[in-house]
Amino acid sequence: MADEAVKDAMGCQPLAEVAVIGSGLMGHGIAQVFAQKDYSVTLYDLNPFILEKALSRIRSNLETFVEVGLEPEERMEKILSRIETSIDLGQAVEKACFVVEAAPEDLALKIQLFEELDRNCPAETILASNTSTLPISEFGKKVKRRERLIITHWFNPPHIIPVVEVVRGEMTSARAFDLTFDLMKRLGKRPIRVLKEIPGFLINRVQTAMVREILSLIEQGVAEP
Repeated sequence: MADEAVKDAMGCQPLAEVAVIGSGLMGHGIAQVFAQKDYSVTLYDLNPFILEKALSRIRSNLETFVEVGLEPEERMEKILSRIETSIDLGQAVEKACFVVEAAPEDLALKIQLFEELDRNCPAETILASNTSTLPISEFGKKVKRRERLIITHWFNPPHIIPVVEVVRGEMTSARAFDLTFDLMKRLGKRPIRVLKEIPGFLINRVQTAMVREILSLIEQGVAEP
C-alpha cells in the first residue's frame, strides 16, 4: 500500500489519490505506474473516447507484463480497478494530493491548466508537469501557490523506462522537491535531482550533445553514417 509516512507528510488525505491530466502517449503509462504501486488514480482527458482508448492501452500493457512475468495475472484486474476516468477537471483533482500534467507542449494550454489546477486542488497538493522543454516558472506564472510547482520529466514509455528527472523550479519549495523525489522512488523509478531549470534539463542536453558530435564527425569525414 502507499507509504503512510508520505501520506502524513503531504498533509492531505490520502496520498493514495493522485490525478494524471492527459491520457495520451505519456499520461496513460504514468497512470499505470501509480496504479501498479497501489495508488488510486483519476485519469483526466477531454472526452470519454480518448479515456476509453487509454484504458485499453493500459490493459494491453499489463497483458504484456503478465506474458513476460513482470506482473501476476491475478493482479491485473485489481490494478485496472484503481484507475478511474473523468472529463471534469475539477472533479478529477479535488481529492488528489499529487497531480501530474501530461498535456501537449503548448505554453498557453499549460498556463490555463495550471491556473485551473491551482484553483481546484487542495492547498497542499503538489502540481507536477511532465514537460520535456518548457520552464514551469513560465507556465505556472498564474499559480498563486507556486512553491508546490515541480517538473517530473518521465521518459517514453513511462511504464518501462526507470528514469524520471525531478526538476526544481524557481519557486519550488524544498519540501515539494524532496517529497516528489521520494515518491518517484516509491514508484520504483530512478529519479534524478535537477537542481534548477535549464532548457532541455539534463538527459536531453546530454543526448543533444552526443548527436551534435556525431554530425560533426561525419562532416569531418571521420566516419560514414
